[in-house]
Amino acid sequence: MKVVLELMFGLACTVQAAEQYADRWFYVSRGMGHDHAVEEIKSLVDVAAKNGLNGMLLACGVESYNFWDEKSRARLAAVKQACDAAKVEIIPIIWSVGYGTMLEENKNLVEGILCRDIPYRSSGKTAEIVPIPSIEFANSDFESPADAKGNIPGWSWTDKPGIISHLDTEVRRSGRASLRLENFGNYPHGHGRACHAVKLKLNHPYLFSAWVKTENFTSADGCGLKIQVYSNRGTKAHRGEMAQLAMYSADEKQTTRDWTKISVVCSLHDNPECLLYVGVWEGKSGKVWIDDVTIEEFGVTDVIRRPGTPFTVRNAKTGTRYVEGKDYAPVPGLRVLSPRKEKPSLTLQIPDGSAIRKGDDLLVDYYRPAWPANFQNSVCMSEPELYECFERSAQAIRKALNPKKWFLSMDEIRAGGTCAACGARKTDMAHILADCIGKQREIIRRVSPGAEIYIWSDMLDPAHNAHDNYYLCEGTYEGVWNLIPKDLIIACWYLEKRDISMPFFSKLGFRTLAGAYYDTDTLDGCADWLKTCNETIGCTGIMYTSWQNKYQLLGDFGQLIRTKSAPWH
Repeated sequence: MKVVLELMFGLACTVQAAEQYADRWFYVSRGMGHDHAVEEIKSLVDVAAKNGLNGMLLACGVESYNFWDEKSRARLAAVKQACDAAKVEIIPIIWSVGYGTMLEENKNLVEGILCRDIPYRSSGKTAEIVPIPSIEFANSDFESPADAKGNIPGWSWTDKPGIISHLDTEVRRSGRASLRLENFGNYPHGHGRACHAVKLKLNHPYLFSAWVKTENFTSADGCGLKIQVYSNRGTKAHRGEMAQLAMYSADEKQTTRDWTKISVVCSLHDNPECLLYVGVWEGKSGKVWIDDVTIEEFGVTDVIRRPGTPFTVRNAKTGTRYVEGKDYAPVPGLRVLSPRKEKPSLTLQIPDGSAIRKGDDLLVDYYRPAWPANFQNSVCMSEPELYECFERSAQAIRKALNPKKWFLSMDEIRAGGTCAACGARKTDMAHILADCIGKQREIIRRVSPGAEIYIWSDMLDPAHNAHDNYYLCEGTYEGVWNLIPKDLIIACWYLEKRDISMPFFSKLGFRTLAGAYYDTDTLDGCADWLKTCNETIGCTGIMYTSWQNKYQLLGDFGQLIRTKSAPWH
């Protein structure tokens, strides 16, 4: 049988079959809030149709169609009409658990991180957080002089001391010196970073901050100036890598800026030791200064209120647990998600008749949102309300587009398994994710029987993100690929891993789709993807995927498929 297949494949590659892949797509991300979005999409559809493409993966927030105004609905209807006329199918991409799906309906569906034993003291009518001094850590302000090799005392390391990293006594925000980073663009990695090892309390929220100044600074992706926190999570790191717990990238629209504070909130849960990084990743040019790095306890803010995130107040001496609504006023849930805006800590209101007395020391446990990267929020896959939202969303999508193909945007789920709802299941992230995907599939099939369902590959792929110690996730994703329905079509998007990932899913019995392009200046990567597609049994097609609205090569992409395809059927 193997010989027969090899002969068949060789014939297909030699003949370059005229028959095209079933899925010849391009990706578009446009909101429906303005008329010009319709015209832009129509223009792309026209180019795509003329060059043999037959599907548009559309990210327009249609999962929240129930909340749209009539003008936005009319614009989507106009897009659908244009696509129908051009015979270009609309495939809605929906339900991004990793990026906050359904938070428009309820902000409190966000995945929660437990913060425990936050000290409060009652003054009679109210209870306030006990003031906590900033954390002291060695040479946080770069005041100690460097040694003969340029190494900075207190810091674990800096990139290339004396070449990239320097103490600067001329430019500083305060004191005698700052850290200057330069020449990073002369090296392939483009890094100019400082790293400090810190030991903190577990289950307490901390605000990590640094003051930065830039001069003509640019980076490869416009997000190169960062503050990050890493840990080995108390277990063996995945393939020797530390787990990223939090990250904030500064806006680089201003290449030159005066001193600006950048911050990120983070908690440690199974290892009190962490590494604080601040500086430049993939920098291209310019200079950056860093000064006055601080770590402060963040207080009780952004309290999540849902069944899976209990809020408790107890007496620090006796352990007595107080009753919300009787001993202290009800605590409201989230209305706004804003990770780095500094806010006052929650004040507990104590009504008459409360068992809390003046002078009592209290301990507060609560859940705050997980912010593993910039403003990214994952939602809790264990909270039943999420699936009620999905049901309403699916009905609305069917009404708006009646699609035959649906695409689950289940990529980069960087937080999960940390709230009480997840913990009560006593299982790992692989089973939590597989259960969620299975329920999503059931919901879609109820409203659209016979629908084809596609899904991003990374959280299902052991060569990509399906492993243990993934960002803020508690428990491993390993093995999830054996738990999901085989009729899903897996959209692989990691160029360097394509020859591992696509055969991996094919051998498990899945059909696959290639997510190609990603805003390069040529179609060389797409040609590489097509070669892999041609060698993968069960591949349904390939997609032109632009995150930066670069569509100059869209027509050429269609022609490339026409000339280089040799699909299996």
